[in-house]
Amino acid sequence: MQAQPPKLPVVVLLLAAGARFRSIRLEVGDGSGGTEQRTFETGAYFALGGHLLLRPMARRVAAPSLQAIAIQIDGGGGIDLRVEPARTGISLQTKIWELLGQFGYLYPIDRLQVGGLVGLGGAVLRIDLNSVLPSWSIVYFRVGPAVIYDIIPSLLVFRGDFGLRVPFLLSQLQDAFGSDSSGIGFDAAATFGGRLDAGFTYALRCAWEYYRLRFAGPRMNVPATGDGGSGKDRAFTIQVLLGWSL
Repeated sequence: MQAQPPKLPVVVLLLAAGARFRSIRLEVGDGSGGTEQRTFETGAYFALGGHLLLRPMARRVAAPSLQAIAIQIDGGGGIDLRVEPARTGISLQTKIWELLGQFGYLYPIDRLQVGGLVGLGGAVLRIDLNSVLPSWSIVYFRVGPAVIYDIIPSLLVFRGDFGLRVPFLLSQLQDAFGSDSSGIGFDAAATFGGRLDAGFTYALRCAWEYYRLRFAGPRMNVPATGDGGSGKDRAFTIQVLLGWSL
Protein backbone atom coordinates (compact mmCIF):
# COMPACT_ATOMS: atom_id res chain seq x y z
CA MET A 1 0.00 0.00 0.00
CA GLN A 2 1.28 3.43 -0.93
CA ALA A 3 2.18 5.60 2.07
CA GLN A 4 -0.17 8.52 2.73
CA PRO A 5 1.35 11.96 3.09
CA PRO A 6 1.10 13.51 6.55
CA LYS A 7 -1.65 16.09 7.08
CA LEU A 8 0.52 19.16 6.67
CA PRO A 9 -1.31 22.38 5.78
CA VAL A 10 -0.68 23.78 2.33
CA VAL A 11 -1.31 27.37 3.44
CA VAL A 12 -1.02 28.94 6.89
CA LEU A 13 -2.06 32.59 7.14
CA LEU A 14 -1.88 34.32 10.51
CA LEU A 15 -2.30 37.88 11.75
CA ALA A 16 -0.24 38.86 14.78
CA ALA A 17 -0.59 41.46 17.53
CA GLY A 18 1.45 41.98 20.65
CA ALA A 19 4.08 43.95 22.51
CA ARG A 20 7.54 44.79 21.25
CA PHE A 21 10.53 46.32 23.01
CA ARG A 22 13.53 47.86 21.25
CA SER A 23 16.79 49.24 22.62
CA ILE A 24 19.50 50.93 20.53
CA ARG A 25 22.79 51.93 22.16
CA LEU A 26 25.54 53.65 20.22
CA GLU A 27 29.04 54.71 21.20
CA VAL A 28 30.36 57.02 18.52
CA GLY A 29 33.12 59.58 18.12
CA ASP A 30 32.26 63.15 19.07
CA GLY A 31 34.54 64.71 16.45
CA SER A 32 37.10 65.99 18.97
CA GLY A 33 38.89 62.73 19.84
CA GLY A 34 36.41 61.54 22.48
CA THR A 35 33.30 59.38 22.40
CA GLU A 36 29.69 59.86 23.34
CA GLN A 37 26.89 57.44 24.15
CA ARG A 38 23.52 57.67 22.48
CA THR A 39 20.55 55.68 23.74
CA PHE A 40 17.18 55.08 22.11
CA GLU A 41 14.56 53.06 24.04
CA THR A 42 11.04 52.48 22.76
CA GLY A 43 9.65 50.85 25.87
CA ALA A 44 6.75 48.50 25.15
CA TYR A 45 4.74 49.38 22.07
CA PHE A 46 1.86 47.76 20.22
CA ALA A 47 3.05 45.93 17.12
CA LEU A 48 1.06 44.31 14.33
CA GLY A 49 2.33 41.63 12.00
CA GLY A 50 1.60 38.77 9.70
CA HIS A 51 2.87 35.25 8.94
CA LEU A 52 2.41 33.29 5.72
CA LEU A 53 3.67 29.73 5.27
CA LEU A 54 3.21 27.88 1.97
CA ARG A 55 3.92 24.19 1.39
CA PRO A 56 3.06 23.79 -2.31
CA MET A 57 3.66 20.01 -2.35
CA ALA A 58 2.31 19.15 1.10
CA ARG A 59 -0.68 17.10 -0.08
CA ARG A 60 0.12 16.54 -3.72
CA VAL A 61 2.79 13.89 -3.29
CA ALA A 62 3.66 11.21 -0.77
CA ALA A 63 7.40 11.83 -0.88
CA PRO A 64 8.54 13.62 2.29
CA SER A 65 11.47 15.09 0.39
CA LEU A 66 9.02 17.16 -1.70
CA GLN A 67 6.55 17.85 1.11
CA ALA A 68 9.43 19.53 2.94
CA ILE A 69 9.59 22.47 0.50
CA ALA A 70 8.27 25.65 2.10
CA ILE A 71 8.02 29.38 1.44
CA GLN A 72 7.63 31.72 4.38
CA ILE A 73 6.94 35.46 4.65
CA ASP A 74 6.90 37.40 7.92
CA GLY A 75 6.34 41.10 8.42
CA GLY A 76 5.11 43.73 10.81
CA GLY A 77 5.80 46.96 12.57
CA GLY A 78 4.57 49.83 14.68
CA ILE A 79 3.48 53.31 13.67
CA ASP A 80 2.79 56.62 15.43
CA LEU A 81 5.21 55.86 18.26
CA ARG A 82 6.50 58.70 20.41
CA VAL A 83 10.02 58.04 21.67
CA GLU A 84 12.31 60.21 23.79
CA PRO A 85 16.06 59.58 23.30
CA ALA A 86 17.92 59.52 26.62
CA ARG A 87 19.03 62.87 28.03
CA THR A 88 17.45 64.92 25.22
CA GLY A 89 14.06 65.92 26.62
CA ILE A 90 12.54 65.74 23.13
CA SER A 91 9.78 63.46 21.87
CA LEU A 92 10.17 62.06 18.37
CA GLN A 93 7.62 60.43 16.10
CA THR A 94 8.87 56.99 15.08
CA LYS A 95 7.79 54.29 12.63
CA ILE A 96 9.24 50.77 12.50
CA TRP A 97 8.70 48.18 9.75
CA GLU A 98 10.16 44.75 8.99
CA LEU A 99 9.73 42.21 6.19
CA LEU A 100 11.42 38.83 5.72
CA GLY A 101 10.93 36.39 2.85
CA GLN A 102 12.48 32.92 3.01
CA PHE A 103 12.73 29.63 1.17
CA GLY A 104 12.67 26.67 3.55
CA TYR A 105 13.06 22.94 3.78
CA LEU A 106 11.26 21.26 6.73
CA TYR A 107 11.52 17.48 6.40
CA PRO A 108 8.66 15.58 8.13
CA ILE A 109 9.53 12.55 10.26
CA ASP A 110 6.41 11.36 12.11
CA ARG A 111 5.66 14.19 14.58
CA LEU A 112 8.92 15.99 13.89
CA GLN A 113 9.95 18.38 11.13
CA VAL A 114 13.59 19.43 10.84
CA GLY A 115 15.37 21.69 8.39
CA GLY A 116 16.10 25.35 7.87
CA LEU A 117 15.34 28.53 5.99
CA VAL A 118 17.30 31.03 3.92
CA GLY A 119 16.18 34.39 2.60
CA LEU A 120 16.35 38.17 2.47
CA GLY A 121 14.92 40.66 4.92
CA GLY A 122 14.67 44.36 5.52
CA ALA A 123 14.18 46.52 8.62
CA VAL A 124 13.24 50.19 8.52
CA LEU A 125 13.42 52.77 11.32
CA ARG A 126 11.90 56.15 10.50
CA ILE A 127 12.42 58.83 13.13
CA ASP A 128 11.97 62.60 13.18
CA LEU A 129 15.10 64.56 12.33
CA ASN A 130 17.34 64.82 15.40
CA SER A 131 20.99 64.93 16.50
CA VAL A 132 20.98 61.56 18.32
CA LEU A 133 19.96 58.88 15.83
CA PRO A 134 19.36 58.90 12.06
CA SER A 135 16.56 57.11 10.33
CA TRP A 136 17.89 53.99 8.65
CA SER A 137 17.14 50.89 6.60
CA ILE A 138 18.95 47.55 6.90
CA VAL A 139 18.80 44.89 4.19
CA TYR A 140 20.19 41.53 5.27
CA PHE A 141 20.72 37.91 4.28
CA ARG A 142 19.39 35.36 6.79
CA VAL A 143 20.06 31.64 7.20
CA GLY A 144 19.26 29.31 10.06
CA PRO A 145 17.83 26.01 11.30
CA ALA A 146 14.26 25.32 12.35
CA VAL A 147 12.50 22.48 14.16
CA ILE A 148 8.79 21.73 14.56
CA TYR A 149 7.34 19.11 16.90
CA ASP A 150 3.72 18.03 17.38
CA ILE A 151 3.38 17.68 21.16
CA ILE A 152 -0.32 16.89 20.73
CA PRO A 153 -0.83 16.30 17.00
CA SER A 154 -2.26 19.43 15.42
CA LEU A 155 -3.61 20.83 18.70
CA LEU A 156 -0.29 21.75 20.36
CA VAL A 157 2.80 22.27 18.23
CA PHE A 158 6.20 23.71 19.17
CA ARG A 159 8.44 25.47 16.70
CA GLY A 160 11.96 26.75 17.32
CA ASP A 161 13.99 28.98 14.97
CA PHE A 162 17.50 30.37 15.14
CA GLY A 163 19.06 32.60 12.52
CA LEU A 164 22.22 34.39 11.47
CA ARG A 165 21.72 37.79 9.83
CA VAL A 166 24.37 39.40 7.64
CA PRO A 167 23.50 43.00 6.67
CA PHE A 168 24.81 44.13 3.29
CA LEU A 169 23.07 47.53 3.13
CA LEU A 170 23.10 49.96 6.07
CA SER A 171 21.91 53.05 4.15
CA GLN A 172 21.75 56.15 6.39
CA LEU A 173 23.93 54.56 9.06
CA GLN A 174 26.79 54.69 6.57
CA ASP A 175 25.99 58.32 5.78
CA ALA A 176 26.03 59.31 9.46
CA PHE A 177 28.78 57.10 10.93
CA GLY A 178 31.03 55.89 8.10
CA SER A 179 30.86 54.42 4.62
CA ASP A 180 32.80 51.30 5.73
CA SER A 181 30.28 50.43 8.46
CA SER A 182 29.27 46.80 8.87
CA GLY A 183 27.27 44.55 11.17
CA ILE A 184 26.15 41.08 12.10
CA GLY A 185 22.91 39.92 13.64
CA PHE A 186 21.20 36.96 15.27
CA ASP A 187 17.60 36.01 15.98
CA ALA A 188 15.75 33.30 17.87
CA ALA A 189 12.07 32.49 18.21
CA ALA A 190 9.92 30.02 20.12
CA THR A 191 6.34 29.41 19.04
CA PHE A 192 3.59 27.32 20.64
CA GLY A 193 0.42 26.88 18.63
CA GLY A 194 -1.94 24.54 16.89
CA ARG A 195 -4.91 24.22 14.59
CA LEU A 196 -8.41 22.74 14.68
CA ASP A 197 -9.78 20.35 12.07
CA ALA A 198 -11.92 23.15 10.64
CA GLY A 199 -8.77 25.17 9.94
CA PHE A 200 -8.73 27.78 12.71
CA THR A 201 -5.10 28.27 13.72
CA TYR A 202 -3.57 29.93 16.79
CA ALA A 203 -0.11 30.57 18.21
CA LEU A 204 1.91 32.40 20.84
CA ARG A 205 5.37 33.52 19.71
CA CYS A 206 8.33 35.02 21.53
CA ALA A 207 11.12 36.42 19.35
CA TRP A 208 14.51 38.01 20.01
CA GLU A 209 16.67 39.96 17.55
CA TYR A 210 20.16 41.41 17.97
CA TYR A 211 22.56 43.40 15.79
CA ARG A 212 26.16 44.30 16.52
CA LEU A 213 27.25 47.30 14.43
CA ARG A 214 30.71 48.69 13.64
CA PHE A 215 31.15 52.19 12.20
CA ALA A 216 34.20 53.31 10.23
CA GLY A 217 35.22 55.26 7.16
CA PRO A 218 34.39 58.71 5.78
CA ARG A 219 30.98 60.13 6.65
CA MET A 220 28.65 62.84 5.47
CA ASN A 221 27.80 66.02 7.33
CA VAL A 222 24.24 65.04 8.26
CA PRO A 223 22.21 65.41 11.48
CA ALA A 224 23.09 62.76 14.10
CA THR A 225 26.52 62.26 12.52
CA GLY A 226 29.31 60.62 14.53
CA ASP A 227 32.97 59.86 13.98
CA GLY A 228 32.98 56.03 13.78
CA GLY A 229 32.32 53.77 16.76
CA SER A 230 29.98 50.87 17.48
CA GLY A 231 26.41 50.07 18.35
CA LYS A 232 23.98 47.43 19.57
CA ASP A 233 20.38 47.06 18.49
CA ARG A 234 18.17 44.67 20.48
CA ALA A 235 14.48 43.82 20.17
CA PHE A 236 12.11 41.44 21.94
CA THR A 237 8.59 40.63 20.77
CA ILE A 238 5.74 38.61 22.24
CA GLN A 239 2.74 38.07 19.98
CA VAL A 240 -0.58 36.27 19.73
CA LEU A 241 -1.26 34.98 16.21
CA LEU A 242 -4.68 33.98 14.88
CA GLY A 243 -5.70 32.86 11.43
CA TRP A 244 -6.51 29.93 9.18
CA SER A 245 -4.86 26.88 7.66
CA LEU A 246 -5.84 24.96 4.58
